[in-house]
Parts: sequence; C-alpha cells; structure tokens
Amino acid sequence: MSDIFQANSALIALSGGVDSAVLLARAKEAGLTLHAATVISEFTPSAEIKAAEELAARFDVPWHPVCLGLLVFEDIRQNPLERCYLCKKIIMREMKSLALRLDMEAVFDGTHADDLSKDRPGIRALKEEGIISPFALAGIGKADILSEAKRLGISAAPPSACLATRIPFGTVLTEELLETVDAAEGILRDGGVLGVLRVRIDGRRAVVETEPAARQTAKLYENKLKQLGIEEVSYRDYSAGV
Repeated sequence: MSDIFQANSALIALSGGVDSAVLLARAKEAGLTLHAATVISEFTPSAEIKAAEELAARFDVPWHPVCLGLLVFEDIRQNPLERCYLCKKIIMREMKSLALRLDMEAVFDGTHADDLSKDRPGIRALKEEGIISPFALAGIGKADILSEAKRLGISAAPPSACLATRIPFGTVLTEELLETVDAAEGILRDGGVLGVLRVRIDGRRAVVETEPAARQTAKLYENKLKQLGIEEVSYRDYSAGV
C-alpha cells in the first residue's frame, strides 16, 4: 500500500476488527501522530473492547474508551430501519469531539472500497460527519487488507457487528435483550465455535448462525443458551451480511 493518508495526525476509530487494526498499523508505519478510540455502548460486543485495547497497546498508540449510552435515544431504542445511520451519527460526533480535544487533524475509520457497494446506511453518516475512510478513498478492498494483515502479523478475526443487528427491526431494544445476545455469543465462543458467529434473537427464540463446520460444536451448548431465558434454538449457515 502506498501512502494513503491525508493528514499528519488522526484519531482512529478502532473497533477491534481487522480493517481498523490494519488502518492503525499502516498509519503508525507512515509516521502519523495517532490516538485510537473505541466506543463502548450497550451495542458493543464485549470481545471487541478487549481486542481494541490490546491492538492499541501493541502498536503503542494511546487508547481512549468512549462510553456512550445509546438506549437513552428514543429513536434508536425503537430500532427503526435507519438505526445504523442514527447510531453512526451520534458515535462519530463523539469521535470528532474527542479528536478536537486531542488536537488531531482528522478522524479515520476502516471502511474499505468493497463496503461502498453494499447497503450500509452508516456510510452516509460517515460522509455527513466528515470522517475520512482512507481505504475506501484509495480503492483498497478487503482482499488487500487481509494481505496486509498477514504481512503485519495481525489476526484476521471473524467479522463482527454491533449487537443491535441481531434483533429484528421494529423490536424495542433493551439492555437485557442486548446482554442476552452478548452472553449467548460468549458461551459459544468460549466453547470453541470458530469463524463468523451470530445469535439472532426474536422474542424467546434464537437462531444461531455459524459457518458450516462449526454447527455441531454450537449445538453442544444449546442447554446453556436456554439458561439465558431462550426457549427455542435453531441453527443455520451464516450468509454474508451483518
């Protein structure tokens, strides 16, 4: 990758995933002055917080947890179709505020070129808030990022997404519901389920989405999932999306 950065200093929106991890590493190699920040909200998978903190420490970049209570916003709590857009607006405004306090020139995020062809309302919010996506601007896609991750020794962890994506649109979001999702996925991860994992909850029913090779392992923990208050569990293959 050539020099893709348009600033001398930046706050990296660090999710703990491979895209923002490679962005952090490349910006560090390029000699930028950096800080990293991770949003911690009711929607954040607990595993992502630990991963982000460890990544920042590995590359010797100051890390800032940005604690946000998103469920206090009624329009988000109602879980409308534009929830992702609304959330991203709030989150990136907080990132911009932090960047200003830290005297950083810009806020960078890990959106890449392949994301631009997908229906992602959050990307519109990024543009409106003036967030810079160096990979997307340079035409760098997922394959390039994974190749760079290998060179840098960064683990290509399975893609994650905010916990609210596990709940059907129109279902009112509660802290209890989101905690159940996080706990269920934690049980399965701790039990050895590898690859992409989603536990989607609708009422008292859960659909566990995994890669095909992981399904039998996931089934071993059905009783533990039911101890969380889930009454019915079904299984299916994960298909690319959120």
